[in-house]
Amino acid sequence: MLRITIWQDRHHGEGQPSPEAAHDLLGDYQHAPLVEAPIEDSASVSNASSNTSKVRRDDIELVQNLIERCLQLYMNRGEVVRILSNRARIEPSFTTLVWKKLEEENSEFFRAYYIRLKLKKQIILFNHLLKHQYHLMKYPVQSKIPLAPIQNAIHPMPGNLFD
Repeated sequence: MLRITIWQDRHHGEGQPSPEAAHDLLGDYQHAPLVEAPIEDSASVSNASSNTSKVRRDDIELVQNLIERCLQLYMNRGEVVRILSNRARIEPSFTTLVWKKLEEENSEFFRAYYIRLKLKKQIILFNHLLKHQYHLMKYPVQSKIPLAPIQNAIHPMPGNLFD
């Protein structure tokens, strides 16, 4: 069962996990056994004994633990699948299957988690726009078209405006 109690924001740059965070995330799992079982649904997990490449409960628990660590870094499913494939050499279809099973068993958690992911995306966009605004204010762009000079004095308009 999925239990996440600590939420830490350990991202850097444009919302991507830092290399240090990804390394910490996988720790000893850098050389985890390659899971190559082509699993397409949850029934395949329970019937893993019929596959030529058997999926052990340990493999499922390993991937579940790695997914839970990725969730602490506010990664979306694509990021989790990619990092587990690249760093721990875990088959993307297997990671996706375990993720879907976790979603089914923890629907309330994932509903709140996806809201947090949307908020994370909005914060990243806001920070990007804020940085852009800062640069515009600090280094104004010179216009190629000269503007009319601004006069400091107020001059009366000729004639009566209300006639």
